[in-house]
Amino acid sequence: GDKKVKYELRSIKYELEETGVAICTYNTPKNLNALSLNNLWETFALLEHMARDPQVRVAIWTGSGNKSFSVGADLAGDNSQFIPRNIRAKMTSRNMGPVKGDVVLNNLTKAFWDFPKPSICAVNGLAIGAGANIALVNYHDLVLASNSATFFYPFVKHGLAPELASSFMMPRSIGMARAKELMYLGSRFSAQEALRMGLINRVTEQEKLLDESMKIAEELARLPTEPLKHTKKLMNGHLRGRLDEILRAEQEAVVASIKATGGPKQIKSKL
Repeated sequence: GDKKVKYELRSIKYELEETGVAICTYNTPKNLNALSLNNLWETFALLEHMARDPQVRVAIWTGSGNKSFSVGADLAGDNSQFIPRNIRAKMTSRNMGPVKGDVVLNNLTKAFWDFPKPSICAVNGLAIGAGANIALVNYHDLVLASNSATFFYPFVKHGLAPELASSFMMPRSIGMARAKELMYLGSRFSAQEALRMGLINRVTEQEKLLDESMKIAEELARLPTEPLKHTKKLMNGHLRGRLDEILRAEQEAVVASIKATGGPKQIKSKL
């Protein structure tokens, strides 16, 4: 039903290979691929576009360069938005846009869980906070990381609490004791440690990361789409039903934490 509108991406680079593999690259190295408002809008736009485009069979998400995949929340607060307002209004009506005051990325979390095609995350560098969650807590179906990738959760240190459904997914993936250690202490962990904990599928050398991801993506692209779609829906479905309550609880916890501490900026000034 929507009329097609040409739009030039500014925060994310998009390429579609002849094999049916789409590559989405976070492309704002100046802010280490932080999740600025425009980055979020373009992510939603790409998820909708790829879901609708029959030529797209598999998606890969990665970051530009080898320094950062994504450092999570854009603490600089860049509020630029380039997608036209009327398009944003339509996207918002479908719950496919960021919502002011939503600190746990409720719509984004559900949009990735509901993306009907296989999605691969290729973690090329730092993945911090929400950036680590996008990589590790079921936004994607398979995760590869370069041997220089590093993950950590500085939520508590920044006066925040877990988001993107990580409070539920992390204990489920790696056990309660480990999950609490990562979330409480915010210690950095390597790609190899993430692999040992079962949070990712493979570790590759930095220069082979995209090639290895492409290899798997092309293998998936050759498989019949309907069985893949149904398998994904089934495997996500049992947990998907609980996302609303989990994200609501996380939203309350983050808001209460910010109220008590003043949030990242206040805490930074005290350290």
